[in-house]
Amino acid sequence: MCREKGRCDGRQGQAAGEKRVREHLIEPLLALGLARPTTLTKAAFETMLRTLAQTLAHMSAEELGDLKAWAQDNPGGPKGDRFPIAVHILDRAKGIRPPEKGGASPFLRRVMASRAGDAALAGGYAPELLEHARANRGKWPGRFTVTQLQASAREAFRRFEDLQLRDSRGDELTAEERRFLAHRTAQIDRCREIAASGKGGEQAA
Repeated sequence: MCREKGRCDGRQGQAAGEKRVREHLIEPLLALGLARPTTLTKAAFETMLRTLAQTLAHMSAEELGDLKAWAQDNPGGPKGDRFPIAVHILDRAKGIRPPEKGGASPFLRRVMASRAGDAALAGGYAPELLEHARANRGKWPGRFTVTQLQASAREAFRRFEDLQLRDSRGDELTAEERRFLAHRTAQIDRCREIAASGKGGEQAA
């Protein structure tokens, strides 16, 4: 039994949101016969669907219905018979309804909206900064911490830039590479959304 009401309510709300995504977006699209993308293994496809449910949990049934209608009109694959990949669905979802400001704590919004957050977004280590801030709530990341985060993110940043370039050229990517690219893109988009939600409030140096 959960003893922290705020945390319990948050978990219950997230679970309900994920269920709503599956009922109003994922399951209807699968019922139409849209198959998994050929670039993804079955396990990778399940991971993608789970990520979609987690990321879009803030959307209402009506908004998910609009997203489903878009996905029906924009299926993936050369024959138009594949489930759209997550990065395309998430990009469309931002135009329907961005994640709510309340989806991130005030501390996370301050961190990502600060100069430290701007530098992390520009330097390609924003996901690592956000993860650190979540794990160390209330403790502002100092210079030494930021240097460590930059170092730990260097490999992922280089790989992300390389895959973006190859994808833009139309090069063939493996299922694992596409999974990494979609996941990292979603992480960075989330960092930008949290930063934007915090720009209107007090920013820390």
